Amino acid sequence: QGSFVCGATEQAVEPKQKFDWEECKENFQPVKDGRKPGVLSNCTSKCTKGVLQPKGVENERRRFVDAIEGYQGPDPLETWLDYIKWTKDTFVSGGAKSELLPLLEKCTREFHKDDRYKDDIRYLRVWIQYADCLPDPSDVFSFLMDHDIGQGHSLFYIAYATFCELTRNYAVADSTYQKGIEKKAVPVDRLEQKFSEFQHRMVRRIQRKAAEEQQ
Repeated sequence: QGSFVCGATEQAVEPKQKFDWEECKENFQPVKDGRKPGVLSNCTSKCTKGVLQPKGVENERRRFVDAIEGYQGPDPLETWLDYIKWTKDTFVSGGAKSELLPLLEKCTREFHKDDRYKDDIRYLRVWIQYADCLPDPSDVFSFLMDHDIGQGHSLFYIAYATFCELTRNYAVADSTYQKGIEKKAVPVDRLEQKFSEFQHRMVRRIQRKAAEEQQ
């Protein structure tokens, strides 16, 4: 069925920056704004003919783990986001999902009872990217709804409706868009635009089916 969302985390540390859904075609495509030169050169120095050198990577990984465990500030999620972004920048080819999936899972589990992040777009993006790594993310969306996580953001409704459309569950996709619009999930104009595009696709599906039946 293909990927329905990706690249959610690279903008996570800048929540005011607009998240562009259309540019998401694969789980681990290049970061929209490009990768930092320092990160690239750092990765290059740790590679020999495209093979990551374990010692350098493990040292960096340990640095992030220590930073998370020792964090005492007001926003612990930010350190996790740095770790997630480093993982995406470092594992740019084979094995990327196997490295990222457990990290995303740990991050979602770490803060799911933390009221500070229930309506934080950065945290929702982590959840959506985690869902995108799973063969069937239905339980993820159900969990988010049941625990009222990210329900004020259009990103949730667009992601869930897109998944439903990919699995041909058109009725649920339609109701998901409508629910988000009723809740005035932000940005609501983005949600309304996506809903309109979905309705146009549904019209084309109906017309195509009718033509096939006539033939």
